Amino acid sequence: MLRIHTPNSSLRQPRLDFYRLLLFGLISLYVVIFARLAFDQQLGMRTHKADLGQIDQAVWNSSRGRFVEMTDNGFVATRLTDHVEPILALISPIFWLWNDVRALLLLQVIVVALGAWPLYELALLRLDQLLSAQEQTQIWHREPLRQLTRPLALTLALAYLLAPPLQSAVLTEFHAAPLAAPLILWAFWAVEIRHLKQFVLAALLVACVKEEVALLAAGLGVWALWRFTIDDLRLTKSPRYPILLAALVTLFSLAWFYVATFVIVPAYAQQVYHGAESVYFQRYGALGNSPLDIFKSFVTQPGVVWRIATEVARLDYLWKLLASFGFLSLLAPEILLLALPVLLANLLSAYPAQYYGEFHYSAPIVPYFAVSALYGMARLWRWLGRRAGRSSASFQHLPAAGAGTMALVAFFRNSRTTVRPLLATLLGLWLLGWAGQVYLTAGRGPLAARYDPTPITAHDRLLARFVVQLPPEAAVTASAAVHPHVSHRRYVYQFPIGLEAPGQADWALLDVTTNTDMAPGDLKTRVDTMLAGDWGMVDAADGFLLLHKGAPAKAIPDAFYAFARAPATGEKILSDASLENKAVIVDDWPRWRQTKVIAQWTVGKAFDPATDRPDLKIITPAGDLLFSYSQATPPALIWYGPQRWHAGEVVQITSPPLTLPRIWGVVVEHKRASNEDQPTVLAAAYQRLDQGTLLPLLLNGNNASKLGAPQATSARLRIVDEQKALTMLDLQAGLSSQRVWPGARIELWLQWRATPTWPMGDSVFVHVRRQNVNLVQSDGLPRFFVNDPASAQPHLIQDLRQFTVPADVHSGETLAVVIGVYNPQTGQRADVLDTNGNVIGNEWTVGQVTVEAPPVPDQACALVAQACESQPLR
Repeated sequence: MLRIHTPNSSLRQPRLDFYRLLLFGLISLYVVIFARLAFDQQLGMRTHKADLGQIDQAVWNSSRGRFVEMTDNGFVATRLTDHVEPILALISPIFWLWNDVRALLLLQVIVVALGAWPLYELALLRLDQLLSAQEQTQIWHREPLRQLTRPLALTLALAYLLAPPLQSAVLTEFHAAPLAAPLILWAFWAVEIRHLKQFVLAALLVACVKEEVALLAAGLGVWALWRFTIDDLRLTKSPRYPILLAALVTLFSLAWFYVATFVIVPAYAQQVYHGAESVYFQRYGALGNSPLDIFKSFVTQPGVVWRIATEVARLDYLWKLLASFGFLSLLAPEILLLALPVLLANLLSAYPAQYYGEFHYSAPIVPYFAVSALYGMARLWRWLGRRAGRSSASFQHLPAAGAGTMALVAFFRNSRTTVRPLLATLLGLWLLGWAGQVYLTAGRGPLAARYDPTPITAHDRLLARFVVQLPPEAAVTASAAVHPHVSHRRYVYQFPIGLEAPGQADWALLDVTTNTDMAPGDLKTRVDTMLAGDWGMVDAADGFLLLHKGAPAKAIPDAFYAFARAPATGEKILSDASLENKAVIVDDWPRWRQTKVIAQWTVGKAFDPATDRPDLKIITPAGDLLFSYSQATPPALIWYGPQRWHAGEVVQITSPPLTLPRIWGVVVEHKRASNEDQPTVLAAAYQRLDQGTLLPLLLNGNNASKLGAPQATSARLRIVDEQKALTMLDLQAGLSSQRVWPGARIELWLQWRATPTWPMGDSVFVHVRRQNVNLVQSDGLPRFFVNDPASAQPHLIQDLRQFTVPADVHSGETLAVVIGVYNPQTGQRADVLDTNGNVIGNEWTVGQVTVEAPPVPDQACALVAQACESQPLR
């Protein structure tokens, strides 16, 4: 083993002190918070077959001696079809201790959190090198310095724990990649203390994490090779085998990357994907869909590579990685170069999840940003600290001066005890300030903008009742959200896979209310076919179905339909009408801007299942249809149709998850096949705020304070018709934003008060102009979803106009928004009055909007195009 006495050799052995206790307290708090969030995601059924279910099955099979085996596409396959991750087999004994999928989630959180420990120890080693070898042996030098370096090291470890990419990684179900983070930090620490065995073990474990992570292991080998070579040159009599060992680690890692990526994965991928290469090379769009094409693009299309790399979203990705550690990583760029292959793989990918930092892909490169920040901070600390190392009492012999002058001289003449603490404080505050700011804007824990705890419902908790009825050795096919709850078995499929050869499922566990990756009608048809054949019913409740091949019962019990009935409240509701809407409830997931709309319908005495039908429509303020039951029939109507309803019950119909625009309304209708439709009712309207939450809109009240621009303005218009009748219109108007971009929507909120009534022969015009030329316009009566001015009298009349900014406008241009009232028959316009009642024209400029570059799409917009329309305005 290489043994080199370094100035900090006395600091190698960890000591239990206040700062280490505080560090382990922070690690424990991290584990408690994020393990709870991960467990709730599992319990709340927000995990799926891809990826938690299939990875969990591969790990569980490995714990039973079947190396990363899983069932895929109906046959026994292997995890090697996608990735080479030997570490999954190495961690599989965890299921000997706790045979539960949550063991993996807990392990992932603990392992990532423990990375703060070697980072802290490495920081102490680097920061304490401010002292010379002789000073290291002198307690009066060593202890005062440690009082400064320990808080700095703890701050760096805290920045690691606050890093949003790591938090997102442990909350993205389970993947092997995050397990590399502490191993990489361990390897750096082992190189620093020259412990060859630990370095080799850590580097080889990193290579075992995943095929591309082997490139990071090769980077660790390069780093060790460089550091050992420098030591070899400095100590000419030291043995050369450390250099040889580092070189072997590098070569082995590169060879393993090649074999795993270009030999093992293609060999197994053929079975599933019918192609002899990794499907993940197809994520690089314009750069090509094979390794050779991608590599050629760097030579033949450098402009394309540069254009992709400098897109705003990708630069923002780099910015967040650097800002998480106070940009100190830029002072040690050589360490960032070690992670360059994987960093570029994320940065240049056409798959947004890789360069947005909210999935698991960035977890293995965060340690490199942390270590480079450490080395950069240590360089800055040594450079500043050595210039602030003076300790002298000579100021006492200076000519007499005022107290302020003497204090100032003493401050700089004794900079070791005055300036150094100040520098350490400023450096720690700089790092903590940036880490805290990035956490608050992009973190996934409490107080952070992306904090997203999963609500747990009684329905979610009911799943355990069905899981315990499955025999441990049974082959099961399950719906997508149920799959991770039953994946501890050799054969588990995603429904309907497994029902036919080569599948061999003889049990099926389904939840028709959550993600099934099937159309609800197709799911019901398949279940009906199963029950008509060899399959029978074992248990059912609240949307869950447990089926078994050979079970005698064929009828679905009534308890299954509980999901289509509103929870009992104890009150007896029995209407004389046929069907009435009782309530509209919104279940929203702000992070992904997905909304479920739940309508509750009271079944009355006159209800006729042959003719009565409920309908719910989601519309824009202009009346455009976004969703209706006829477009996508909800599971409740498919499984619990009107023929099953009876008078007195409240039926609950939940829409599928919908991606809706910023402003939308819910219309409920009762249709009768033998009669005219009942009156259309606007049951609710919502606006998504910039914070991502939904705001219910007041349909017949004053919304100006909530909906208008901060500088909402008002005007008065006067109309005199041909019969000399006078109408006064008081108007409040506001723009949602004064900044727009090509393709964006301008939202103009108008509120009219007509005295005595709205002049029904007149209409509103709204123009968006560029240099007095109309670009877009909207004419027509005031409209807020289905509101009619005549029905709003004498209340305020809501009016919302939305315009799409043309694509040919340019950044920096200013557009004016002009409104007025006119008579379409005569062309006569209403007069616009000033505060004194004087006529100032026949149109009114509400305000101006500035055109700028489009905003960076957020994660939801980048992955789901429909979510872009509801992306918060800047």
